[in-house]
Amino acid sequence: MTDWADLVVASLRELGADHEMVPGAMLRQRMEVIGAKSGLDVGAHLADASEPFVQSVSKVHDVVITRRPGSDVLVGLTGASTPQNSPRPEQHGRPGTLRKDVFQAFTRIAAIPFVYMPDSDVFAPQDRSSGPTIEVNKVSLDDLIADRMAFVNSLAEEAQPPLRAALERSPNPLATFREQATAQGLLGQWASRQAEMVKARVLSWAQECDITPRRDWFQQRLEITAHQALERLLPYLTPDEIRAMSVPFRAVEAFLLDDNR
Repeated sequence: MTDWADLVVASLRELGADHEMVPGAMLRQRMEVIGAKSGLDVGAHLADASEPFVQSVSKVHDVVITRRPGSDVLVGLTGASTPQNSPRPEQHGRPGTLRKDVFQAFTRIAAIPFVYMPDSDVFAPQDRSSGPTIEVNKVSLDDLIADRMAFVNSLAEEAQPPLRAALERSPNPLATFREQATAQGLLGQWASRQAEMVKARVLSWAQECDITPRRDWFQQRLEITAHQALERLLPYLTPDEIRAMSVPFRAVEAFLLDDNR
C-alpha cells in the first residue's frame, strides 16, 4: 500500500507542481486516481485522521500551501512558483467554466449514465447516444456535498456555519446550500471554485480514458454586473413593464450564472 506522504508527492510531481503550484481540488482528484490504483483510499484516510484534506497534505515534507481568499488553495513542492494567471481577490473575471453538456455530465446525479460520443464531441445520457461511446463516471450526492464542503472550508470561519448547516442538516442540502451562498453573496465565488473542481475531474477522466481534452470543453466566462444584466433584459421588456419593474438583481445574477452553464 502506498504511503500517504509518497502519494501526495507523487501526485504533485505528476501534475507538474514541483514547478508550478496547482489548485487543491486538482491535487485531490489526482490523489484519488493514483491512490485507487495502489490501494490507498484517500477519503477513508482523511476520515481516520479526522482532519481536512489541506491540513493533512500540509504536514508532508516539502509541501507548500498558498491560500487564496474566497477560492481554492494552491499546493506545490518547495520551489514551485505561483501561476501567473492565479486569480486575485480584486479581479472581476472568472476562471474558465465548462461547456453545458460537459458540466452536466460531471455534475448531474442520474440513473442513466452519461457517455461521451467522440465522433460528435458530445456528452449525453446513454439512452440518447449513438455510435461509439465512452462512459463518464457516475456522480453521487456525496460527491456534490463533498465539493461544497471543500469550498466552505476555504472560507473565513465566520462565513462557514450557515453553509455547513445547510450541507449537514438540510433534507435538501444542495438547494439549501445555494440559498445560503446567495444570501451571503458567495454564489459567484462558489461558481468559480466549482468550475475548478469539475475541470480537474474532467481532465482526470480524460487521462484515465486516454482521451485528449478538447479546447472548447472549457470556456471563458466574465463577471456579469447588475448594470450589464439590466442591459440584456431591456430588449425583452415593454416600456410599461420597465416602468413597473421591481427585480432583485441578486436573483438576476444567480439566473445568469445558471444560464451560462
